[in-house]
Order: sequence, then C-alpha cells, then structure tokens
Amino acid sequence: MLLHHALPQGDATSFTAALGGSGWLGVSLFFVLSGFLLTVRYAPSGALRGTPRTFLLERVARLAPTYLLALLFAAALFARDARVQGLAAGHVTAIVSSVLTMQQAWRPETACQWNCPAWSLSVEAWFYLAFPLVIAGLGAWLLRGPARAAMRRGAMLLVVSLLASALIFPNGERFGGSWPVPVYSLSPLARWPEFLAGIGLAAVLRDWRPTTRVPGLFLLAVGLGWLALAVSARGFVAANGLHLLPVALPGFVLVVGACWGLREHPGLGLHSATLVLLGEASYALYLFHAPLHGYLLAATNRLVGRGYDASWPLFAAYLAVAVLLAVGIHRAFELPWRRRLRIRFGLSGRTD
Repeated sequence: MLLHHALPQGDATSFTAALGGSGWLGVSLFFVLSGFLLTVRYAPSGALRGTPRTFLLERVARLAPTYLLALLFAAALFARDARVQGLAAGHVTAIVSSVLTMQQAWRPETACQWNCPAWSLSVEAWFYLAFPLVIAGLGAWLLRGPARAAMRRGAMLLVVSLLASALIFPNGERFGGSWPVPVYSLSPLARWPEFLAGIGLAAVLRDWRPTTRVPGLFLLAVGLGWLALAVSARGFVAANGLHLLPVALPGFVLVVGACWGLREHPGLGLHSATLVLLGEASYALYLFHAPLHGYLLAATNRLVGRGYDASWPLFAAYLAVAVLLAVGIHRAFELPWRRRLRIRFGLSGRTD
C-alpha cells in the first residue's frame, strides 16, 4: 500500500507504474493472512480457544490504540480536505461517527475518508465479530479429524473462496447496487472470500511441517511469479472485463503458504531481530503511511514544487521517515497501550 500511494511511477508503461498502480492489491494479502493466522492462533483444532469475549477483547487491545492515534495524526488533513471539498456539517458528522466506530467500509461515501487505509480495519472488525461464529459453524467439519480429511475440506473452501472472489469483483457494483447494503470493492461483503481463503489454507496446511526449506521456497517463487504476471497483465485483465484482484488472489495464497512453510528454517534470516521488529511495526506503518505522505507531499510541494511521484530521492526520504515513525510508534505507544488494555480487560498469556 505504501508503494501504491508514493512510488515514483515514471512512464505509464513501466513496471514501476504497474506496481504502484496495483499496490492496492496488498490489502488482499492482509485479509488472507488474517483468516489464516486467526485460525492457526485461535482455532487450530476446530474449536475457538477461550471465549468469544476474550477473543474480541484481544483484538481490541491489539488494534484499537494505534487505530485511534492514526486518526488523530490524520485529523488536520481530514479537516483541510473537508474544507476544500465543501462538505456539509452533516456529512462530516457521518464520516466521523462511521470511522470512529469502524463502520466506514459499508458505504462508498465514507469508506476512504479521514485516513483512507483504515477502511480495511473496518472490514477486519466485521471479520473479528464473525470469526467465533464461523469457527462454531465450520470448525469441526473443517479442522477436526485426520490430516488428509482436513486438507481435502480446506482445499474445497479455498477453491470456493477463489471462485466467489472471481464472481463478486467484476459484478459487485452491478448486482449489489439494489441491495440495502452495497456490495462494492471496499465493503466487508465483497472481501469475505479472501478471509475464508485464509481459513481454508490453514486447514490445508494444518499438519504441514516441511523438513527442508525447498517446498517453501518453491511456493514463494511461484507466488511472487504469479503476482508479477498479474501486475504486468493488468491492462489485459481490464480490457477483457475482468478484475485484477481475483486474478492476483492465488498468488497471495501461495505467498502466505510459503511463509508458513519457511517459518521453522532460521537459516533464511526470517527470525532476525530487525525483521521481527519491522514485522511488528507493520501495523503502525500501514495506518500512518498515507497521512504522513499527505503531510510531506504538502511540505515538498510548498518548498521545492514537486512531489514524490517525480523524485526517487524524495521517495527514499519518505520511506525512511515512515519506517522510523512506525517503529517509534510501535515501541513507545502500541506496546505500552496493548499491555495496559490487556491488564484492564483481565487478559493473560501471550500476545499476538
């Protein structure tokens, strides 16, 4: 997503232009990974560990503080944009109430307001609310029993999810326009296939423990190759009335599976302190990168008269500032507040 918002793209036919223009696809990886990790962490045997209340409080402690801080950070940009767009007071109130309560993704007019990347957290909030019900309904069938049966059922769910995504995205706005709740690309209803694909993948890989890193590296190469081909073919995909996200989705599934297969092979350096820290700070980076880009872009336009889309040095500076800001927020704000809320909620055990 950071590349989508700030990568210098140059010529419209270049790969950097294709990569930057397709960066929004990265949210799909987020949803697949969320379904996968929640299943592995909270329901590996087909039943929810702990109570639904405990599960939801864990999610609040993990996500809410940084989410609200990012909104505070972006408030000046939101006020400026509301003034420039001439938004009525009632419209501003609707945006504020929907974003603060993580409801913004349900309506196109509120989804990308205030801090645009936060729409995906609105979608995730509904996934979290539904996850205990999904596991209660599917968990026993999907994850219990012999490994071969779990793999077969997980593959069924995975295939159905991929097909559902291919059906929803080219047609969502058309057949969802007459529904009381719209189905469009940012709505929770449209993103369920990605989340369910992650749950299906968790069942497929439930007992997978490769003894070497070869299978994981193979899946990683295939997944990245798939994504590169999808990005390169985005013009062809659009010209044929298709949607790029369902085309790219199998690549994200393969990448998540590859990372799972490589997790126990420290020779790759995946467990280094630096990579672990960057991974932990990625949530703050995701929420803060867009408003930071807005502030720095306004400053550079005022000072030097050009933006990041035309300057690699400015992009490099922005990238460095964004990463340092995210690491600082993670250490100085996110972790302390997570601990405070866990204590306040009476939670114990490991955090995630």
